[in-house]
Amino acid sequence: MKRLWFALFAASLLGACGTVATPASSTPRTAGELLGAPTSLQVSGRSVRADAAPVLAGDTFRVRVKVQASRAPLPPLTVTGVYVVTEDGVWRAGRTRSGEAGCAAQSCVQGTGEGAASGLRAGDGVQVVVSLKDAGGRTMWLRDPQASIK
Repeated sequence: MKRLWFALFAASLLGACGTVATPASSTPRTAGELLGAPTSLQVSGRSVRADAAPVLAGDTFRVRVKVQASRAPLPPLTVTGVYVVTEDGVWRAGRTRSGEAGCAAQSCVQGTGEGAASGLRAGDGVQVVVSLKDAGGRTMWLRDPQASIK
C-alpha cells in the first residue's frame, strides 16, 4: 500500500512539472503568441475590453486603442505597447503613448501606436493587441479580435 501511495505521489509531482506556469515574456515573439491574448480581462472585478481603430495615412500607420471597463472606475492601467497581426506577420508600433484624453471620467484609457506603414493596405482585416501595465507593475495582454485598416 505504501508503494502504491508513493508511486501516485511521485506521478503527481512529475505531472505537475509540465504544468507549472513560467513567467511570460514581456514582449511576444510570434503572431501565435499575440493571437493567444484574451479578448477580455477581469481586472479588480471589472471586465476590460479593447476597441481599436487602425488608420493608414501615407507612409504612417497609427492605431488608437480604447481600453474600457464594464463599469467605472477603470482600474489604473497604462498602454505600454501596440501590436497588429496581419496576414503578412506582426507590426509593432515604433512609438506608443497612453492617456485618458477623450475618455469619460475614469471609464477608459487610450493608447496610440505609430510607425512606418511597411506594406499595410487600407481595407485589410487585422487583430490588434495591446500590452497593459497595472499599478502593481504587472504586464497583461488584451486583443481586439476584429478591426479593419482605414
